[in-house]
Amino acid sequence: MTKLIGRFHTLVLAAGCMVLPLIACGGGEGEPAGGARGGSGGAVTSGTGGQPITSGASNVAGSADGGKSSAGNGNAGGAGSGGMNQAGGSPEGGAGAQAGGAQAGSGGSTVGGSGGANSVMSCSTITDFGVVSATITVESGQTYNGECRRYRADPNTLGDGSQAEDQKPVFVLEDGARLINVVLGAPAADGIHTRGDVTLENITWEDIGEDALTVKESGSVFLNGGSAKDGDDKVFQLNAASTFRVSNFKASQAGKFIRQNGDTTFKVEVHIDECDISNMDESIFRTDSSTSTVSMTNTRYHAIGDALFLGVAPGNITQSNNTQY
Repeated sequence: MTKLIGRFHTLVLAAGCMVLPLIACGGGEGEPAGGARGGSGGAVTSGTGGQPITSGASNVAGSADGGKSSAGNGNAGGAGSGGMNQAGGSPEGGAGAQAGGAQAGSGGSTVGGSGGANSVMSCSTITDFGVVSATITVESGQTYNGECRRYRADPNTLGDGSQAEDQKPVFVLEDGARLINVVLGAPAADGIHTRGDVTLENITWEDIGEDALTVKESGSVFLNGGSAKDGDDKVFQLNAASTFRVSNFKASQAGKFIRQNGDTTFKVEVHIDECDISNMDESIFRTDSSTSTVSMTNTRYHAIGDALFLGVAPGNITQSNNTQY
């Protein structure tokens, strides 16, 4: 009878946590929306630092100091004391939530409020990966966990991060790829290129370079968490019809936050939520297409040059709960 009760209790817990690929149990009240908190000793699927891991396991990618297990079979190795990195959530340690504050596990990430309003995900501890001489490609179905390490482009092979055209990216994400916990240092060359439907979580650009991220082929791009600063022109460049969603992100000191490729008429859908955007010389989003749309919600902004949105038809703009400071 004791064994039967124990098994029933285990089933109830699994059902209550909605055990799905790349989502961990353990969230509590007071956490950021959509986030589950990883407890000490959670399971991880990341291998040796920075190596791609194949998605599809029921485990979670990413403790910086955790053990490893084979991705795809659901059998996780033991993790260290660090927090787990979860799709759509904040990679936090086992500590309880602190009102409006920051929390992190050892080697994990930090979620801190911007004046108690916007949560921005960032790495609490950054170590050095080194110089990247050839573009790193994340294939379809793979997750690449940078483990909060700093990647710098080789200026002789990728580019020096200036506004010179035809520089190469540090990362390319193929359709269905996922990139997490990466810090791009200077020079960043042409940052990150995307080709199709991709997910990025907790990506920091310490120096934007030519562009931080460029959508090269049509798809849905979701960026959750991170920051970018110090660019001469755009932060994000959209070169193909796409849906671009950015949330929990902080950007400062650039020409434009998002730019659709000039003189193009294809449609892009831009969604900005829970961001902090400041010191843009021109605008938050600029387009030359009459069909492109922008939605901005729950976002703080400061010192935006010409207008929040340039070239967007008035009927294609949606705003709510934004704050100028």
